[in-house]
Amino acid sequence: MLKQIIFFKNLKKSFHILDCIVIVILLIFRAEKISLPITKKTIFLRNKTKDVETFKEIFNGNIYNLRLPIVPNTIVDAGANVGFASMFFKIKYPNATIVAIEIEKSNVAMIKKNTQDYKNCTVENKALFNKNSYFKIGDPYNATNSFVIKEVNQSDEYDIESITLDEIILKNKWETIDVLKIDIEGAEKKLFESDYEEWLPKTKIIMVETHDRMIPKCSNTVMKTIDKYNFILFTTTEGTLIYFNLSMVSLDIYK
Repeated sequence: MLKQIIFFKNLKKSFHILDCIVIVILLIFRAEKISLPITKKTIFLRNKTKDVETFKEIFNGNIYNLRLPIVPNTIVDAGANVGFASMFFKIKYPNATIVAIEIEKSNVAMIKKNTQDYKNCTVENKALFNKNSYFKIGDPYNATNSFVIKEVNQSDEYDIESITLDEIILKNKWETIDVLKIDIEGAEKKLFESDYEEWLPKTKIIMVETHDRMIPKCSNTVMKTIDKYNFILFTTTEGTLIYFNLSMVSLDIYK
């Protein structure tokens, strides 16, 4: 009961109180479709997957719910899974444009369903990487929220192609990435190893989860590269590192 009360209180940070009641009750009954009576939005989940766990991680764990020094207009959700982080960002920043990136096709279908009620949210069924590449997709943990990629040659049989942050900026005609959320199961090591010189200084806020258990010294590579620029590690939330680019944002609101 105590856990449900805490969950309810955390949901109220993002949803109307009546919508929260509906969410809590229908999750107990393992509903795969939750229609919210007040906001008229819909949440889609799948039984026998990690969808409920992921929903609670974002809306109960509050891993992205912190006071930011800016109101972001451009957001990249890399490793978007089924779209709950994108949903969170659209609720909190309704005027933001979001590009959600996800490698697994059934997850991509879920992102489209979970973001269909929100404007300016697009989905890229590609793998975020530091160069043009081709990959096989693996599922080492037999889960729906921890797919990984293995780089292969173009001449080999491959599952998916890459997309780079420079391509996203160019395609969407952005001047900056205001929030870059990264949860890509170890691929962040390659992302921060090279070819970051254009997009990284244009990024205002980074929210990155590192995966040293999967890729050794992953966090070391990420932090070492970010430290080359004028970023500050502002805080951490449930294993997610939150960086602010002091060349682009001010910390005056925290004084």
